[in-house]
Amino acid sequence: MAGEVNVSANYFSAIFSQAMQVTFVEYVTGKRMEKAKRLLRQTQMHTGEIASEVGYKDPHYFSFVFKKTQGCTPREYRAGNLT
Repeated sequence: MAGEVNVSANYFSAIFSQAMQVTFVEYVTGKRMEKAKRLLRQTQMHTGEIASEVGYKDPHYFSFVFKKTQGCTPREYRAGNLT
């Protein structure tokens, strides 16, 4: 992303964090999880398909990140339609 706006990665990271109050990685992860939750609620896509749709190549890593950030697995989220 820093290359797209023609600044160093360190500068981009510092400016982004200052403006958004979260790191760039935290921001992107949050956006990915929002989309994943929407897909879990509104579609019957498999978890691996959702992982790919939101930018994760490894469905197991996606499930790990989902549980870490949302407090439940994608399957639990879909079953209970939590948060």
